[in-house]
Amino acid sequence: METIDYIFIVFGILGIFAILVSIIHPLIPKDLMMESKEVNIKRGKIIGSIIGIIIGLFMGYYLWVNGYFDFFLN
Repeated sequence: METIDYIFIVFGILGIFAILVSIIHPLIPKDLMMESKEVNIKRGKIIGSIIGIIIGLFMGYYLWVNGYFDFFLN
């Protein structure tokens, strides 16, 4: 396996954890959550968006380079 394969696996695992957090978050009562300032929430959304875009672009590039999208061209 090449290095790019390992990076893809790590990004795939991060994506799965992100989905799990999105599913579990509404189940946690508001009383148990720490209070955050509006600035920190906005900063977290920006950083999360950047990380998500980078992971999505890399996974798309990986799938394109390894020929997983070739069936669309035929």
